[in-house]
Amino acid sequence: MNNRIRELRKALGFSQKEFAGQIGLKQNAISYMEKNGSTVTEHNIRMICAQFSVNEDWLRNGSGTMFLENEKKQKEFFEIFDELSPVLQDYLLKTAKDLLDMQSEMQNNKEKGDLT
Repeated sequence: MNNRIRELRKALGFSQKEFAGQIGLKQNAISYMEKNGSTVTEHNIRMICAQFSVNEDWLRNGSGTMFLENEKKQKEFFEIFDELSPVLQDYLLKTAKDLLDMQSEMQNNKEKGDLT
């Protein structure tokens, strides 16, 4: 996990001090967490995952993807959808289906060499 914390911090483009500031810690705490064999508290694991939308399974075990962007976007989409009137929900669904069709057509054209 220690190496994955370092990998995450670098992927985000943060120094140890900047990373620490984002989760309410000091730079020396991040330095300690990044050292091989150092223990990372449950609280710090949860803070890192929550603040940066990190997949907890990836952070703990190295399985899956680093970030949970898709889940975050889905949650936001469903929250918006629930706020819409039934008529606008239907419109959004139709628009989403149209976008899928357009994406498929664009991919087909690209495969045929019609699109660069």
